[in-house]
Amino acid sequence: MGLLDDVFDKTIAKTNRLLGRQASPTAAKLAFPGLTAKGVEGPNLGAHVYIEAPPEFEASSMQVCGFWPFSVGASTALVGSVLGKHYFTGGPVCGDPMALFKRGIISSPSAFVLALNGRGKSSMVVRMLLGIVDGGDLPMILGDLKPDYVGFNRAIGGFEFSLGRGLGGINVLDAGPWAEHLTRLDPALRDGLDELEYARLSKRHNEVMGRVHGRRLNALRGLVEMVLREELTEKRSEVTVLSVAVATAADEAAARGEQPLPADVLRIITERHPRVRENILPASDDEYDKLTSNLRTGLNGLGAHGPFGDVFCRQTTEKIPIDRALCFDVSSIPSTDAQLRAAVQLACWSYGQSVSECAKILAEENLEPERHHFMVMDELWQILEAWDGSVYRINAITRVNRTEGLGQVMITHSMKDLELSTPERTKIARGFVERSSMLYLGGLARNEMPDLLSVRPFSRKEQDLLVSWSAEGSINPVTGKPSAPPGRGKFLVKMGDMAGIPFTTGQSLTRRERTIHDTNAAWASAIGAHGDN
Repeated sequence: MGLLDDVFDKTIAKTNRLLGRQASPTAAKLAFPGLTAKGVEGPNLGAHVYIEAPPEFEASSMQVCGFWPFSVGASTALVGSVLGKHYFTGGPVCGDPMALFKRGIISSPSAFVLALNGRGKSSMVVRMLLGIVDGGDLPMILGDLKPDYVGFNRAIGGFEFSLGRGLGGINVLDAGPWAEHLTRLDPALRDGLDELEYARLSKRHNEVMGRVHGRRLNALRGLVEMVLREELTEKRSEVTVLSVAVATAADEAAARGEQPLPADVLRIITERHPRVRENILPASDDEYDKLTSNLRTGLNGLGAHGPFGDVFCRQTTEKIPIDRALCFDVSSIPSTDAQLRAAVQLACWSYGQSVSECAKILAEENLEPERHHFMVMDELWQILEAWDGSVYRINAITRVNRTEGLGQVMITHSMKDLELSTPERTKIARGFVERSSMLYLGGLARNEMPDLLSVRPFSRKEQDLLVSWSAEGSINPVTGKPSAPPGRGKFLVKMGDMAGIPFTTGQSLTRRERTIHDTNAAWASAIGAHGDN
């Protein structure tokens, strides 16, 4: 007992120092009768009957070099969403980008999720989102393709917007929430402003107008490039023409009290509007038509009979709030319509950024309470596969999210999804992973490891663990019962270059979580007949 008594005395002394007291350990014992190294003795108190001394070993550094430093890996702060249990110790593992960023533990509220199909990516993300909601932040599911998150969004009272052919439409030239709130920043509509405040508010109003134009241009350019499957180029003055035409269409629509449409932009270019002509080098009508032919073809493809149907050619069919969680349900678009799926994802991501931006600026002007949003950008591979040039548009949307008070998580299956047609595009796509403060990794194939090592360090043990989780399920030859893939619900979370923390969520999902999130709903009868997978 000498060792335990010594630890007890040192603990009491440290406590006294922290409290600014001068009392000795002996005096502390006298002040608290019954307090011993085993706890407090007495009825209904907490003394232990027996405390086993910890085992001690002694050896040279050559013999036990593998035990020091970091013999058991890193530990997570008990901050943020409860993700599950530690894979080895069973202890709680917590952490989401929003909570850790607010506490100053990570440098940006961003995460990237990589795991093969059926390994529980969306289940883990839903659990993370539940913690984010509990922390007071608003999730935005910007393009739910399966759907994976509609049940979750309904459970928390979020706003649901269904998009698809014959359903809801989204106008990429819509100013978003600014269509309703921009007048609140107009100094001409505010009484009692002094000269300095009037000038400051005018500057903020103009700044917002510039941001709205930039987002309109970026989103429309992305859709046109998807139609053409090639980048717009300044060799034909295409970006300049598109920018001037968007601005002109916006001015004309504002005079009518409306939002501009892609058809308005096409009409302005086709009619050789003077504002467009003056921004092109001197050219005859024939030369003008030749320069703008490619652009007009792309814009024409956004019409009701183009590859995207009526999704982008009409006004946005729902008024999007800034004070609720949001889910764009695009599950009505079949997986065979990959180009439309990718285009809708891009439009939703752009629109979601405008929601967060509006909330942030209005809060800075003390016109709304402070709110923070968290974007979920799932199935990243689909938009890159449909047209990998969209990586430029995604990069423009996400690069400054931290400064805009906006968190994000990107989700895809593997690093191979980020290998695009040119080295430049691949570098940008891998930058999404490199810029993410947190990585959540599930089962991955062995050939993924070199790509992972190019962005973060991984120990051999971490690599082997991720590969072991990539195995498929099996059938017990004796009982005939199926077993789920061994990596389902198992993840490794890494922050920066720190050692990863393995955890599992699969066995700890609550009944409520299973109810609001069932990615196998379409297979319910078949799976139920063969056991719970």
